[in-house]
Amino acid sequence: MYLKFVLLFTLIFFTTENNFAASSENNDFNDELSIEAFHLIEQMSESTQLQLQDNIFRRIFGSRRTKAERVSRSQRHSNRPQRYTPPPSQSQDPQSHSQRSSGASASSSNQAIRNEPKPPLHTSLRDQYYAIGVWEIGLSVGTAHTITDIAENKGLGFSDFTDYHTNNYNFKFGFFTRYIMNEWFALSLGMDYANLSGQVPFGENLPENVPFRFTNDIFEFYAKTELMLPVLSRSPFDLYGFVGIGLFFSDARIFDIRDRIVESNVDYSQVQPVIPVGLGFSYKLPNGLRLGYEFGWRNTIFHYLDGVRMTRDNYDNYFFNSLKISYSF
Repeated sequence: MYLKFVLLFTLIFFTTENNFAASSENNDFNDELSIEAFHLIEQMSESTQLQLQDNIFRRIFGSRRTKAERVSRSQRHSNRPQRYTPPPSQSQDPQSHSQRSSGASASSSNQAIRNEPKPPLHTSLRDQYYAIGVWEIGLSVGTAHTITDIAENKGLGFSDFTDYHTNNYNFKFGFFTRYIMNEWFALSLGMDYANLSGQVPFGENLPENVPFRFTNDIFEFYAKTELMLPVLSRSPFDLYGFVGIGLFFSDARIFDIRDRIVESNVDYSQVQPVIPVGLGFSYKLPNGLRLGYEFGWRNTIFHYLDGVRMTRDNYDNYFFNSLKISYSF
């Protein structure tokens, strides 16, 4: 810009000097040319001054950007025109028509799959309250009690029954697994072992080879259906009743007053069916553990739980008092 200004000024200067030396016929033309050159010089000087002022303003006060520079994210591309190229329309693409036609058939075949409900990422609050679809595995320990002929405790009243079994009991333990199907029902599978025993209450004067006491090792396998109380399903407490079916293995041994084994001449099967019924309650801890108590009565169709049969009507039975602990997963 400065070089153009110097060259133009020199050209005008020499032209003016030549015009003064030329003839008077060209004076008017030279005067007009001088006036036009003077106006051109003024315009160029004004634009040059504005540019200089603009450069000085930028150096002193920072960048004074134009509108294009303000829109652009970099000064390198600030002077380039802002252009927008729309993406190609799929309607003009012949392949899109084939894809849509194939997609339509695929959508009809996959419609049933899309309409199927997907499993939730997290357990809902309702399922958390009810603990639906939860497995438990646990351990039970407690006491085992018998109702047999040798013990002479069949047909006792409530007070005598309570007093007898408070002082006469054995220990039992077992393993179980439990599946909560819904807020009403749960299924439980397990195995219990118990050592049952009993003796004649007043047998000091019994003769030899007469049954005085017995012991029996019981192995029981069962499946129980539990009916839970839904009112307590939103609380950590759980109250339920159960009924089921099972099998137990019996191995009774009989002893006389001198603690000698009495041989039994009766043949019977050592594997017998049993129907467990009872009640229970539990409390669920926040860490997935569950503590509970269960009373389970065992109805049998067996007379030889103690190894002998003294009455023809009443079967021998047994029951458990169990403390239970389980873990949910």
